[in-house]
Amino acid sequence: MYRLIRLWPAATLALTILSITGCMVGPRYHQPTPPVPTKFKEGGSPDSATPEIAYSDWWRVFKDPELARLESEADAANQDIKLAVARVQQADAGARYARSFLFPTISLGASASRTREAQNRPNNGNTNGKAATYNDFQFPAFLSYEIDAWGRVRSSLNAANATEQASAADLRFVRLAVEANVAMDYYSLREIDAERDVLDATVRDMQGAVDLTTNRFRGGLSSELEVKQAATLLNQTQAQAQALDVQRAQLEHAIAVLEGKAASDFSIARAPLNGLPPVIPSGLPSELLARRPDIAEVERLVAAENAEIGVAKTAALPHISLTGLTGFESTNMTSLFSWQNGIASLAASAVMPLFTGGRTKAGVDEAWAVYRQSLAQYQKTVLVAYQEVEDQLAGLRILTGEAQSTADAVTNAQQAETIALNRYRSGLVSYLDVIYAQTALLANQRTATQISGQRVVATVVLIKALGGGWLGVPAQPGTNASSGASTTGTNAIGKPALIAGVTK
Repeated sequence: MYRLIRLWPAATLALTILSITGCMVGPRYHQPTPPVPTKFKEGGSPDSATPEIAYSDWWRVFKDPELARLESEADAANQDIKLAVARVQQADAGARYARSFLFPTISLGASASRTREAQNRPNNGNTNGKAATYNDFQFPAFLSYEIDAWGRVRSSLNAANATEQASAADLRFVRLAVEANVAMDYYSLREIDAERDVLDATVRDMQGAVDLTTNRFRGGLSSELEVKQAATLLNQTQAQAQALDVQRAQLEHAIAVLEGKAASDFSIARAPLNGLPPVIPSGLPSELLARRPDIAEVERLVAAENAEIGVAKTAALPHISLTGLTGFESTNMTSLFSWQNGIASLAASAVMPLFTGGRTKAGVDEAWAVYRQSLAQYQKTVLVAYQEVEDQLAGLRILTGEAQSTADAVTNAQQAETIALNRYRSGLVSYLDVIYAQTALLANQRTATQISGQRVVATVVLIKALGGGWLGVPAQPGTNASSGASTTGTNAIGKPALIAGVTK
């Protein structure tokens, strides 16, 4: 019995090696190759001369200390990020669970019983035909092990590892999305602050116009109608300013949620948006595959579903298992652990399904269908990624021209207002011409401010579409981070690399 105990570790090691080096059924995996354009339609700037954006803190390119503070707090307290972290932990536990099946299961037991047997029981010769009462004490160790001859366990492990890697990429994507939402809401709020400054300045000017028309009315130089027209325009502008306060409050509350704080306990001091957004280099389209965490996520899910096909195929093959027992048994506790009372057994079994009513084939077909779904989702994610980059490059190009046109319109509207006021004071035109000029100036000033905010927000969205930055980008599983080229190799115990392509 002791010899058997000594042989068990060697036998277990040999069986483990047999499982790891055994054949694997199922398709080999190649990383999907989507169509990659040679350049962006909108051009962009492929070089990285301006500016270099770090993956971990891309928002610093805006040189805004308040934004940097908000981003750091959101990274630490946002609930969506915490959910994604928990999903990564769950996937890690699932991978470790799948890995455990590469090794034998060993358990320890103990039992004690006292039994009385009848005198007239069958085969009672051991007690000379008499009734018997005896104790039975057992202290066994059990072993069970599935020999992974066809790769079912290894395929399950590859699927679990790929799922874990997908959840890690999902965490990066959720973090990027939260950071981008903070920046977009923050700059939208700053744009409203700037727009409110425009309205406040206009209100002051229109109050002066009300005073002017009132004085002229009192001097008999104008009618009361002009006073009412000026007052009406003033009241309308004040109402527009108050409407902006509602939008600002809602944005402030949205940022509070992103920061993981109650809206009632959160506020941002008023400060208008100033300056132009930084120019962001788009890089080459091929680099997008390595930067975008959502592309890495769906690619890993494709790999996971490919491995599940192998798992499904093993259902039609023999299931080979090893079971064993060793320990001690005695009717007396004092002699339980003596070598004469040792017990041991070792058994192997193989079971192969002969008829399942089509269940096995249906499982394989289902695994293939799920794989094709994940492959289509990968292709769609890549195409959407290119669309998002092109959208923002186009938006920034068009907004740049629109900003120049609007700036010219503001200059002309200011000059028109000055002319209209001077002509009104000289009695050459009615106050209606002043109203038209003031209304046009306010509309163009608000439009110019809104375009300024849209340019900054579009820059944030472009950075998000590009994957957040490129300095220190985490290497995507199965790819070269700089080129997107696939790597090869498989480690059945550790993390799986990409294996090779799939065709049915």
